[in-house]
Amino acid sequence: MAGAAPDVRRVRRPWPRPPTHTQLPPLTPGTARTRRRVVGTISAWLGASTWPAYGAAGVTAAYGMLKAYWVFGGTALWSIAPLDPEMIERARSGTAPTWFEIADAVSVALAAVGVLFALATLRPRRWLPTRFVRWSLWLLATFMVLRGVLSIPGDVYEIASGGALSHTASWDLALWSPLFVIWGLLWAATALTYARRSGGTFDAGGKEGP
Repeated sequence: MAGAAPDVRRVRRPWPRPPTHTQLPPLTPGTARTRRRVVGTISAWLGASTWPAYGAAGVTAAYGMLKAYWVFGGTALWSIAPLDPEMIERARSGTAPTWFEIADAVSVALAAVGVLFALATLRPRRWLPTRFVRWSLWLLATFMVLRGVLSIPGDVYEIASGGALSHTASWDLALWSPLFVIWGLLWAATALTYARRSGGTFDAGGKEGP
């Protein structure tokens, strides 16, 4: 009918759709979400690079050679060891307890294994389960970074208080703590690049793919 009023039901606009989860602002600082984004960004930047694995192998080899030098009777550089002065003197004089000598020998063996493990990640290998490698790399990275970071407050306190271990703490703060943090970050980067080389990826949210 001419002049009839339009049907309001036909011209009524639909309600706007609620924003998707990617449009919603974070309700909190979003530690987990931020971490995933950071990991995803770093993973994309690293790609399938092999330099982190070579770097981790190099640092591990250097550490192992220093330990081996001490195990076989070397006395130089003991002053920078992260040990109390009494143990350093006993190690220099060859009167260190048996458990200490065994621990040093074990650390040399572990360093050799670490070098081989880092080099083994350069390409996927059938005899080396991919998931096992990824978890092992992240465990190594976590351990190394925690070793470096958690010792800093104690070192700072020891230096500030001028305690008996201030010399050891100074070397630990200046050398060993940064070394372990860098060492751990190299293992973490190796884990990310190995995921790429083995067929896994990280999406924009930082989640690991197959």
